[in-house]
Amino acid sequence: MATALQHYSELVPALMTGAALGIVTLEWIALGLSRKINRHREGVVNVASAVLTFIPIFALNQVLTIAAMFGLYHLSPLELGLAWPSWLLAYLAYDLSSYAVHRLSHRVRLLWCVHAVHHAPQEMKASVSFRGSFADFLVTPHTTLWLPLLGFHPLMIIIVEGAAMIWGVLLHLSEHALPPRDLPGLRRALITPAVHRLHHASNPVYVDKNYGLTFALWDRLFGTHQLPATSEAPRYGLTKPIDSANLWVSQTDEFAALWRDVRATPRMAEKLGYLFKPPGWHP
Repeated sequence: MATALQHYSELVPALMTGAALGIVTLEWIALGLSRKINRHREGVVNVASAVLTFIPIFALNQVLTIAAMFGLYHLSPLELGLAWPSWLLAYLAYDLSSYAVHRLSHRVRLLWCVHAVHHAPQEMKASVSFRGSFADFLVTPHTTLWLPLLGFHPLMIIIVEGAAMIWGVLLHLSEHALPPRDLPGLRRALITPAVHRLHHASNPVYVDKNYGLTFALWDRLFGTHQLPATSEAPRYGLTKPIDSANLWVSQTDEFAALWRDVRATPRMAEKLGYLFKPPGWHP
C-alpha cells in the first residue's frame, strides 16, 4: 500500500498542474468568446506570478519540506494508517491547517505583504488562483509541514493537498462562468465559488471573511463566515487599489509600504508592531 501511495503521490504535481491549467484555459477561452473578460493583462500577470511562486516552492518541497515531513512523521507517537477514515481525517486536518495559515496571512502584516499579491486582481477568474508572491515559499509549506506530527503519512498529505488545490482553482472561477449564487444549504456547508468570491472583495462587510478552502465549518466555528449580502455586490481587489496588471508593483507594493513604516519609527516595539500586528495598525 505504501509503495502504491508513493507512486500516486509522485503523479500528483503533474496531474494537479495539468488539471489547473486546463480549467484556467477553458475558462479564459469561454470568457473571451462571450466578451465577459476585461482585464487580459491582469490575467497575464496572474500567470507570471505563478511562475515566480511555483519555482521556489517546488524546489523547497523537493529538497526540504517533504524531507522534514518524513522526519516529523517518524518523531510522532501516532500512526493513523491508510484506511479510509484516516484519509477523511487527513483532509479535515489539512483544511483546518489551510484556514489557520490563511487567516494568519490576513492578520499579520508581514504575512499580508506576501498574501496581498493574491488579492490584488480586480477581476475574478480561475487564473487568480495561480497568482502568488515570490515569497510564498516562506509561508505555504506550513500548511502541510506539521501535519505528520499528528500521525498522517506525508505521502497521504501530498495527495490530499493535490485534491484540495484543484478545488481551490475552481473557487476562483468567474461569476460569468458559474451562477453567481448557489444552493443556500450548499454554501452553508462548503466554501463554494460564490462564497469565496466574497473573500476577494474590498467591501467592508466582506473584508477578512471566508478564509476556508473546502468546508465552511471553520469559518462558522471561528466567526468569519459571511454569505452574500443582497445590497452589496463584491468589488474585487485591495481596499487601496494598485496597478494589478503590473507584475513589479503587485509583487512589491505592500513590502515597500511596510518598509516605509518600519523605517519611520525609531522604537523597536513599534517596528515589531508594524511587522506582526494586523494591517492598518499604527502606534
